[in-house]
Amino acid sequence: MNSMTGFGKAEIKTKSIYCSAEITSFNNRFLELSIRLPRQISALEAPLRELISKKVSRGKITVFVNYERTGPNSQKYSINTEALEAYSSQLKKIKKKLGLKGEIEIGDLLAFPFICESPSNSTDVKEIWPQVKKAVEQALGQLSRMRSIEGSALAKDMTARVGRTLSLLKAVKNASSNSASNYRKKLSKRIEEVLLNGKLDRTRLEQEVAILAEKADISEECTRFESHARQFGKTLKAKGEIGKKLNFILQEMNREVNTMSSKCSEYAVAKVALEMKEEVEKLREQVQNVE
Repeated sequence: MNSMTGFGKAEIKTKSIYCSAEITSFNNRFLELSIRLPRQISALEAPLRELISKKVSRGKITVFVNYERTGPNSQKYSINTEALEAYSSQLKKIKKKLGLKGEIEIGDLLAFPFICESPSNSTDVKEIWPQVKKAVEQALGQLSRMRSIEGSALAKDMTARVGRTLSLLKAVKNASSNSASNYRKKLSKRIEEVLLNGKLDRTRLEQEVAILAEKADISEECTRFESHARQFGKTLKAKGEIGKKLNFILQEMNREVNTMSSKCSEYAVAKVALEMKEEVEKLREQVQNVE
């Protein structure tokens, strides 16, 4: 089982380039990718999305990639003459159209973007894709290991909590074993006291009391809760994306324990059922971070 929280970082260094990748992950209902790249390698966003989505199925993932040239020619710059001529031509047209005075200086042209280029600004992304891919894959490896370690810790804690709910369930069963019978006796006594001086159809009364007593029985809810709890524990040991399934099972567990509390009037049962509900709520909070 994997957590959705983690961090991974990797660096690739060669004689000519330096590339680093950092990946952070937080819990999210779906897969949400945010990739931040230097402008010169922005074309790699699509293949990076495809690469990451194959490794991660859920979570809010933020990826930072840095790329720099480090070779002897890395600090050399060149003038983009095509861009320079294009800017100059457009400025002359604007000057003529608006009737502006003054001369166009070289400093004016150099202020425009993409005039002065470094080698890293004219990168062939196909050439550096292997290095970028390697850095991101290594960062993903670290991220996966961290998510796996945290997932194991979550699984251990949740297994203990599920065991706790099953122990509490035994207490509920013991406390409620005679609740339906007691409820029936109390109800019969109260009705007889009210109708003591009136006519009473005892057969009809017994039927109504039996129906009400049956409604107070929580044995079915206990059975269903136990089944869901054991299914939850089994799912914790499964591989792959299990967070959504665990969340669904917890909804069913919560529904059963709520019904127990509402149906049974015994104080002892209500008290233990409240403890069960608290454990289920803690499980629900933890499951939100499971992939």
